[in-house]
Amino acid sequence: MKRLIACIAGLCLLATMVGCGGASSTGTFAYIANKTGSGFTVYTVNSDGTLTLNNISPQTTPSAPLDLVFSANSKWAFFLDASGSHVYAYTRAGNGELATAIGSYSVGPDASSLVVSTNSYYVYVALPDTDQLAIYSIDQSTGQLTQVGSNVNIGYAIDQLVMTPGGSLLLGLSSSQQAIVSWTITSSTGVLTQVATQAVGVKPSYLALSENGSYAYVTDKSATTTVTTSSSSYTTPNIYGFTVASSGVLTAMADSPFNENADINGTYPTEPVFAVTSNDNRYLFVANQGTHNISSFKMSSTTGELTEVLGTATTVNGVTTTTASPYDCGSGCTSPHYMSIPSGNNALYVLDPAAGALFQFKIDQNTGRLRAMSPASLSGLSTPNWITLK
Repeated sequence: MKRLIACIAGLCLLATMVGCGGASSTGTFAYIANKTGSGFTVYTVNSDGTLTLNNISPQTTPSAPLDLVFSANSKWAFFLDASGSHVYAYTRAGNGELATAIGSYSVGPDASSLVVSTNSYYVYVALPDTDQLAIYSIDQSTGQLTQVGSNVNIGYAIDQLVMTPGGSLLLGLSSSQQAIVSWTITSSTGVLTQVATQAVGVKPSYLALSENGSYAYVTDKSATTTVTTSSSSYTTPNIYGFTVASSGVLTAMADSPFNENADINGTYPTEPVFAVTSNDNRYLFVANQGTHNISSFKMSSTTGELTEVLGTATTVNGVTTTTASPYDCGSGCTSPHYMSIPSGNNALYVLDPAAGALFQFKIDQNTGRLRAMSPASLSGLSTPNWITLK
């Protein structure tokens, strides 16, 4: 009997670690913020890159979330509500649950972004309506937030904040003022010192920082380049690339802005709204909302310069397909936006807020090419607005 019980227990443990397709859990969860829902949908990230619904899902919150950021020490979770009026703080349990509400803190209205310092001591919140930033210290015992002084006047309406991996720099993107602002961070006090401003684009939509912090890429919903050849002319979106110095100064890459190739039908992408780099600093992926496809670029290991992924065309029964970028985001995908890549660099997750779905792709780690996974999409989300992997 004891041997039977032991066998059953072992099978139960194996079942929790291995999915129906034989893929094991990586121990990482994907948290999807449902902007018109009541919290987070949580998936398990499997070793083959696929996602399966986790048994802790959903994680219900008092207000619909806009985003989600975990502290580096994995003890706390912070998110803005969808209206940008409050920051909510929770403890994070070992099983991934947002276990205990620590508190809610009035910051708005219309706060747009938050980040947590890499030493888990401070939270920074962007307040674009007033051209300010708010800084909060984190109580290391309880996770409670206390504002550090008053809101900081910065003169820029920041839509997005990004912190470099080492925690020494904070970057802010202002779409309305076409600028990237850089601050150095005093780690012991959390105090910011503005060091540089870099002009960028026409209507910049997102700033993607490489995992090593050396390169920054900015998508732009409006900026394009018109290319004229002997036989035709075409318009293609601009992707801006910069090197990031330890001082906080950004320098445009030699060939920036980079442009996107046409799809197999000769249609050029429109409205790039989001970008993400692989965790090994090899590839950049861009979500083109206007043409509902994803462009894939190789990143130079020495300069960060971009080269779009090429492929070959194949015709079967009169239907031509290609392995070259850009890649259609899938059946039912109408407005791809937020994206993320797991630490294994073998998958790309694409959220479509309008479709209420997540589309998952396999990344060929040798070429950067994409192909749909099975299943190609996960539905039942409520205006998914952000994805965090932890």
